[in-house]
Amino acid sequence: MRIAIFVLFIFWIGIQGSTSATASEASLQLSGDSAQKWCKEMRQSVTSLKWKIDPCDGIQWKVGGKSVQGRPLVYAEFGDPNAENTTLIFSTVHGDEITPLFLGIQLIQWLKTRQSQLVKTRVVVAPLVNPDGFMSFPRTRMNAHGVDLNRNFDTRDWKVHALLSWKKKYRSDPRRFPGNEPRSEPETLFQEEMIRRVRPQKILSVHSPLNFLDYDGPSTLTLSQFPSDYARVCDRFRRRMNATSSGYFPGSLGNYAGRDLGIPTLTLELPSADPKKAEAYWNKFNQGILTMIQFTVPSYATRNLSHSIDLKPGG
Repeated sequence: MRIAIFVLFIFWIGIQGSTSATASEASLQLSGDSAQKWCKEMRQSVTSLKWKIDPCDGIQWKVGGKSVQGRPLVYAEFGDPNAENTTLIFSTVHGDEITPLFLGIQLIQWLKTRQSQLVKTRVVVAPLVNPDGFMSFPRTRMNAHGVDLNRNFDTRDWKVHALLSWKKKYRSDPRRFPGNEPRSEPETLFQEEMIRRVRPQKILSVHSPLNFLDYDGPSTLTLSQFPSDYARVCDRFRRRMNATSSGYFPGSLGNYAGRDLGIPTLTLELPSADPKKAEAYWNKFNQGILTMIQFTVPSYATRNLSHSIDLKPGG
């Protein structure tokens, strides 16, 4: 009897583990009532901003998670799913940075009509990482828990510096609160899971309104951390994009993906969050985004990605 119970217990654990793994790996298509609700809310927001784009026009949205308030965290992917040249793009990580959302949706519409041009190339775009902050009134930089999602990644320096830096450097500014623990927010876990699942060679995160292009990742200054050939290619990528390195912030995506994981990561800061200027910014920066997508970076960081993330505390 005890043996039978033990066997059933082991079998149950196996099923639970399999179910958990499947849930982690699977991406659900946004459909049914969830799709109607999301599209209605998005279209109302886009209309209020006077943008001539439709966030649901022929786009096959996938769901990679849910926000604090239960909104779907969506993304769309284009090109060859087996391509080694893969670019992952995030936008609207801060809900009050409005213009990045336009670029994210417009880029998706642009890619949708040019899939034949994505030869040996894959692009995955998550245009609204912080839907709760964007949909709140007034819009907020933070998520619904009051956490700055660009300070919540479990970077190597988080536990020592994140809260200390927030208190001393930012004088406990609520807009920059990193959370009481790293990776505490579903939107942070969504981005981390997207990196693990997509396994990108490059990452772009679109923000506003600081008006510069920042680079985090391997360079000729970090030859001791990464293979020299890989670091030199990443440095060429930085120079090709005319990006500068402004330093690392505890818990930021650039720190996490670029410094810890070794994936070259660009942060495009648009000149303003003024929705009236969003289309002009798209016209100004779309060729630069295309240049980034086309630039080929070796898969060194991708090959080590699962191991690197598994080493993270709590991962």
